[in-house]
Amino acid sequence: MHSNSRFLSERPPFFSVRSRNPRNIIRVRRRIKPEKNRVNEELTAEEFADTFSENDRIPSKRNRNLRDRRNEKMFPKRSATWKILRGLILILCISCFLYQSSKFCILYFSYPTTLSLAVTSPNVFIKPAFTFCNTGLINRTYFCNEYPNLCMKPSNLTQFCERYSFNCKGDTSNLMILKNEEKGIVNKGVLEALRYLHFSSNRSQNKGNLWSMNVTSNSQVKANRIFIRNIGQNVMCFSSNLHLDDGAEPDVLNLDSSRRRVRDLVNYFRLKMPAHEALSYWSHPFVIFSIHSPFIQDDISLSSNELLLGHRYEINIRLVS
Repeated sequence: MHSNSRFLSERPPFFSVRSRNPRNIIRVRRRIKPEKNRVNEELTAEEFADTFSENDRIPSKRNRNLRDRRNEKMFPKRSATWKILRGLILILCISCFLYQSSKFCILYFSYPTTLSLAVTSPNVFIKPAFTFCNTGLINRTYFCNEYPNLCMKPSNLTQFCERYSFNCKGDTSNLMILKNEEKGIVNKGVLEALRYLHFSSNRSQNKGNLWSMNVTSNSQVKANRIFIRNIGQNVMCFSSNLHLDDGAEPDVLNLDSSRRRVRDLVNYFRLKMPAHEALSYWSHPFVIFSIHSPFIQDDISLSSNELLLGHRYEINIRLVS
């Protein structure tokens, strides 16, 4: 038993335990290679991954990105120059903006922003001229009494009155209309007779009102002829305060500025015109109304102010500058 123990003691141990004394540790130093190309080695793993991302699978694009990064590392002065240039451009833009803003402020404060307006109300208002024209041309009864050869009785009075009822007012036993006329057409003989009645001074006063319209007003009203180009015929109109060649002063209205008025009555007119005496029996007669200058004759063919019979009209006139 002693021999065995001796045998075991003489054998080398299966495990050798080394001391952890730092003095006994042999340090292996890594050999640092000299930097051959610092620019190439400064590309970190993150930059490398960005350069060769999954989206940049085109070789030409990868090469271009890598080249740009190399240029940025190799030429740091170029990026600095570009930053300086951008700063100068920004300073220039800000300077131009400040210059324009200062010019605008100078112009803005050079002129007053508040205006003083002096409104004067006239003490005298010159009245306009008023013109009324009858579209019925002439009184049909008067015309047929003067020219019976151009008129006739309706072939069927009942049918005529049903179709043109406004012509059948009162006694229709002596009703006369234009002879053999189509609707809306006037023959040459009727036109010549109308011209004669307009310019003749030997008209009979015992056969009724020739113009089939009577105008009364608080001012003087006189008749004047107006030529209508649409029908090529003169129409007798009645005008108030019209002074074409008489040399008279127009009517005026004195305005009282001491007290405020809502409305001032300029003129009033009353028109009387029998609807059944229109020469053009196929259309209902109406009156064309116009307001114009006292020194200019108005063209009623351009006016669209129609006054229907049996109505009352109130016309407001406003002063405009």
